[in-house]
Amino acid sequence: MELWHAWTDLLGSILNTLALDWGLGAGLAIIVVTVAVRLMLMPLTWTLAWRGALRQAQHAKLAPEIARIRERHASEPRAQMEQIAELYRRHGVSLADGKCLLGGLAQIPVIYGLYRALSNAAVGGRFLWIRDLARPDVLLAIVAALTTAASMAVAPHLSEQTRVMMIVLPAVLCLMAAAHFSSGVGLYWITSNLISTAQTLVLRSRLRRSGLL
Repeated sequence: MELWHAWTDLLGSILNTLALDWGLGAGLAIIVVTVAVRLMLMPLTWTLAWRGALRQAQHAKLAPEIARIRERHASEPRAQMEQIAELYRRHGVSLADGKCLLGGLAQIPVIYGLYRALSNAAVGGRFLWIRDLARPDVLLAIVAALTTAASMAVAPHLSEQTRVMMIVLPAVLCLMAAAHFSSGVGLYWITSNLISTAQTLVLRSRLRRSGLL
């Protein structure tokens, strides 16, 4: 717990120093710290995104054969599972990636620590049209939802069956949350979403050049 408090206190101190001592104001301070944290995590997030995209490409390649197995064994769920598991094994495809899971878990203390620092630090004040970053702002919540939708929309290998749900549901949840949290947290979400979108666009370009998209 001491390490956790030290981390959140450090982030809060940096936010306040940038906002007050350096004269950036709360809004720019939030953006700068969010960008810095995301860049610090970039080697990990890029590796996880690349591994995930490769797995999605493998699954997409096997999708027609999986559909045939399910049609052939429509009344035999156990046979379906066995045949699909054998197909994955034959092509060296795993159902779950333990490294991706561990990598995702490793990010949680960093990201959640930044969120807690934003919640606890003195990040009020004006920014653009926002009168007080310590209070919710409807327009900012809408922008946060739109950037969330954009970050999901550019994800590679989204199937048509799941595309709408994977775009709309996170956006709606973000809108509801941002409408109740402080605008400072909403600004953090927007900045983080824009970085994620940019990273995914670069990833799509790499996948396209590699013939995987």
